[in-house]
Amino acid sequence: MRFATLLSWFVTVSLGAFMLRTWLARDGMRRERAREGGLPPHLIFGHAGLALIGLLLWIGYLASGARPLAWAGVGALMVTVCLGLCTVTLWTPYPARRPGERRAPGTADAQAATPDTAEVSATEALAQASPPTTDAYADDDAADDQAAYQVTDEMIARLLADPFPVRQPRLIRPNPAVLVPVAHGFGAIATFVLAVMTAIG
Repeated sequence: MRFATLLSWFVTVSLGAFMLRTWLARDGMRRERAREGGLPPHLIFGHAGLALIGLLLWIGYLASGARPLAWAGVGALMVTVCLGLCTVTLWTPYPARRPGERRAPGTADAQAATPDTAEVSATEALAQASPPTTDAYADDDAADDQAAYQVTDEMIARLLADPFPVRQPRLIRPNPAVLVPVAHGFGAIATFVLAVMTAIG
């Protein structure tokens, strides 16, 4: 069980190192520092550092057989798991966006791209000050009626051509970028359980 714990610990640390390298390579740390309420870098590096310290303590326990080293490794692993849970539930920095990708709507980049509120209100006020004429209303109504007839004709033609469309089943493909942190989390839980059982018995 001691060597099973070591193997599980090593695999979990390897997955974490892969995620950390990807996050740094995609300039995730600079983005998080620039974003308001972003991920504190010391949280990520503290999580990785404690995982390595715990692994070294466990290797020392395997080499010497000293039980206090085993419990020290369990303690370091427990803090590491807590920091990992905080990272996943609060910030989820992995996978980081590739260079050139756009942020989701509602971020600082999207807000910067939106026009000024004063300009929008001035444009709306100008549009309300000059309402369209009656001829413009008549033209809009005629265009709407023509578009409605076109949509109705297309729907009838589609139903006559294929009255009972058969939907093809959609295959759900897992995203590999999501599987890596999931495997890392399950590996951390398995490592903690194995380490505690080994230290007790």
